[in-house]
Amino acid sequence: MPDDEAVATIAAPDALFASILDIAADAIIVVSSSQHILHFNQGASQVFGYLPEEVVGRPLADLMPERYRGAHGTHVEGFRRGAERARRMAERREIYGVRKDGIEFPAEASISRLETRHGPIYTVVLRDITERTLRERNEKFLSDAGGLLGTSLDVGRTLQGLANVPVPYLAEACIVDVVGPDGTWQRQASKSEDAGLQAALEVLARDVLTWDSPWRAIDAMRGRKVEVVANISDDWLEGHTETPAELGRLKAMNAKSALFVPLIARDHVLGALTLFRVSKAPFTPDQVALAQALGTRAAYALDNARLYTMAQRATRAREDVLSVVSHDLGNPLAAIRLCAAALLEAPPTDVLEQRHLMQAIGNSADWMSRLIQDLLDVSTIEVGKLSVERRTEQVGPIVRQALAMVGPQAQQRGVLLTSSVAEGVPAVHGDAARLIQVLTNLLGNSLKYTERGGTVSVTVRDTGDEVLLTVRDTGSGIPAEQLPRIFERYYTRKRSANKSGSGLGLSIARGIVEAHGGRIWVESAVGEGAAFFVALPATR
Repeated sequence: MPDDEAVATIAAPDALFASILDIAADAIIVVSSSQHILHFNQGASQVFGYLPEEVVGRPLADLMPERYRGAHGTHVEGFRRGAERARRMAERREIYGVRKDGIEFPAEASISRLETRHGPIYTVVLRDITERTLRERNEKFLSDAGGLLGTSLDVGRTLQGLANVPVPYLAEACIVDVVGPDGTWQRQASKSEDAGLQAALEVLARDVLTWDSPWRAIDAMRGRKVEVVANISDDWLEGHTETPAELGRLKAMNAKSALFVPLIARDHVLGALTLFRVSKAPFTPDQVALAQALGTRAAYALDNARLYTMAQRATRAREDVLSVVSHDLGNPLAAIRLCAAALLEAPPTDVLEQRHLMQAIGNSADWMSRLIQDLLDVSTIEVGKLSVERRTEQVGPIVRQALAMVGPQAQQRGVLLTSSVAEGVPAVHGDAARLIQVLTNLLGNSLKYTERGGTVSVTVRDTGDEVLLTVRDTGSGIPAEQLPRIFERYYTRKRSANKSGSGLGLSIARGIVEAHGGRIWVESAVGEGAAFFVALPATR
């Protein structure tokens, strides 16, 4: 039927009909069987931006994105032929409309069919769901961001994930600046598919902030609030950079606006997010709120990663110290066992020899007590260091005590122990017990790799500013490729199939020597034995 007859049909009591439709908040559009608009209420005007007189008589397809117009007629024809007379909003998928200014928006709609003597008339009730859709998308964005940031407890991976999460949903580029508990700063930049922007970000990532930097992220961190820059101008950049080089790097980004979000977790400021927009419009209040919500999640993810890292370090430190103590208990325990066996099985008749064995047991017990004390010292274990108590000490007595501790072991293995301390060797400022620990570790290592009938010797001489201790063995030597790693923790050299150990002794020795401001190194060649050198600052 003609559209004017359809208008007359639906608008018999015109004033009453219009008043009922116009009070509805939703868009209500009545169309003819030829898909031309017959009525356009006030709700439709508010949604689409058209006045009724601008659209009445025009095809309904004019209110749709162009990509949907071709299929629309087919859908309506299918509805006309079907048995159902109405489809509710919940029964239809999300659709899209086009406002007068050309902007698309998501919507949901219901449609009903009224059969008249002139043919069907369709009534479309349409609701703009832009806000609801945006809210759902934002919730999904935050949910996805939380899931991504929670996939790793590694600080580095968390920072990289945090830099990439806002791109491109909130911004086209992001920089994360964080300050660690020790005051050190880190910077991580996002990735970009734009080659020019990626190059600029890579260069910017090398800049590291300080608390005195003029960059606006510092203001966000100090003030604990979001900072918004709606228009980034050259003058603004000049006022917020320190050097011409830094200014040039930021100009290369060609950013139009920026958003600075502090990262705060458990009332601690951890850093800040800097979000850049290169081509998009400035940040809206809703987007600022979303960035704040992201900042909160990001801060807790970063804080959790840091706490996990600290817990791992504390655990490793505790394990290291326990390994050190258990390793070093082996030498004095072996000495006690051998001396006790000698006193029980074949006690010497000479009083001096008996006294020597008992004194070795006493010295070993004293050393074990020192190690146990370190084990009980909780604060020492947590920082991963054993105590060092320095005094002015003569080297001769240190060498003699170390030899006494490993003497029974050498005797059992059939290895000759010798020592030579040069006349006039100056004293050292150190911890005698720790230096004995160094020597017993070196001597124990040499004894382990020296065959029966061999020799392990200790020599001490003055080199001017240092006192040089040398532990030399006649073993089979160390392969050249193993020498660079010989002092690594848990590294075990195996010069024969039956030689093994925890790989801690030489690492312990190096740590103690370096704590005294000294040096330790090794020289060796296969078949020529090994020589370990310890140089300690001399005290005149």
